[in-house]
Amino acid sequence: MNIPNTADIVIIGGGVMGASAAYHLAQRGMKNIVLLEKENFFGTGATGRCAGGVRYQFSTDINVKLSIESLPMIERFKEEIGQDVSYRQCGYLLVASNEKEVAMFKHNVEMQNKLGVKTQLLSGDEVRARLPLMKFDDALAGTFNQKDGTVDPNSVVMGYVTAAQKMGVKAISGAEVTGITVSGGNVEEV
Repeated sequence: MNIPNTADIVIIGGGVMGASAAYHLAQRGMKNIVLLEKENFFGTGATGRCAGGVRYQFSTDINVKLSIESLPMIERFKEEIGQDVSYRQCGYLLVASNEKEVAMFKHNVEMQNKLGVKTQLLSGDEVRARLPLMKFDDALAGTFNQKDGTVDPNSVVMGYVTAAQKMGVKAISGAEVTGITVSGGNVEEV
């Protein structure tokens, strides 16, 4: 393992967040970046255990805004990064079966629409019409966004890592961080 003695930026964790940060910092001209992952392979922590769901449908505006920034990147990932991530826009249909959920769905769709996300609010009958083979007698309402879907998490991580390395990022797996020394508000040692 060849870990540099110095770095301007050290990113701890080689999952999708760390790999994305390394790529985007390098893309913006930052130099001397080191990405450290304690496991032997990148993306084997939380990223490796996720189902790869990507969506706009969230109940907080900050999460919707993060999706507005990140999902277009997933759409252009192959062109920009050179890695196919198997993005499948199958849409997410969320179903409400009580009045409290219906009120929450109405609020969420209104907020998402105000932010420019085209989530649809559906009646119980519209939910049943979309999935006629399902037994949805208790469906009172639903939400649907066609751009919600799935990606291959490993392809996203490795796409970012590979692209970051091409821009000079040193990505090192099998390198567990055991401590951080801070002096005068500055990181002195990782």
